[in-house]
Amino acid sequence: MVTHAQLTRAGGVPQYGGVRDAGNARGDRILAAARTLFLKLGYGETSMDAIARQAAVSKATLYSHFAGKDALFAALVVTECRHLSDAIGRRALDEPDIRDALLRVAHDFNNLLCTGYGLTMYRIVVAEVPRFPELGRIFYDSGPSIMIDRIAAVLRRATERGLLKVRDPRIAAIQFISLVRGELHLTRVLGLKKTSKNPADYIEASVDLFLAGCRAGKMRK
Repeated sequence: MVTHAQLTRAGGVPQYGGVRDAGNARGDRILAAARTLFLKLGYGETSMDAIARQAAVSKATLYSHFAGKDALFAALVVTECRHLSDAIGRRALDEPDIRDALLRVAHDFNNLLCTGYGLTMYRIVVAEVPRFPELGRIFYDSGPSIMIDRIAAVLRRATERGLLKVRDPRIAAIQFISLVRGELHLTRVLGLKKTSKNPADYIEASVDLFLAGCRAGKMRK
């Protein structure tokens, strides 16, 4: 099993014990094949044989890149989580209107977490964590933790500019995520199409509530 301690970054590509040349074209093709099958079948029902066939490589070639299915799945999680989180906060750091910046962040976050591939990946990870415990830490460190840091950077910059009063940007970022995620994420995870409020309206109301607290609160020393 891949452990979190084995996880490093080299040349922008996840590397693990037993993984060689994961960043070349063949390694990328293997990751693409694994992505297709994991999303379609889940972790448990996807075999290394099927991945090799999907990628049009031999099993020997597959194992020369990835020591096992857990290493391959972990590499995919790291790659995709970092890709999904890349947009969060990137465009909002220097937005002159902090409300517009936070609305953009909130919509980006919910679009990633509550729709399409991001939602499917979340479901797979939650389903597989009991059998693949280290996946939870890998997923958190590679996705949500990066998102929190990027939102915290937006809040820290806004505080430095005198737009907000935030003592601990990381705690505030966690609170912001919890607020804007609200009911929408749960209903999407459960496969429910309706929520009690229009998502866009809910996000706007949540951002306004967050701003009211940050603007009115006093900075503790």
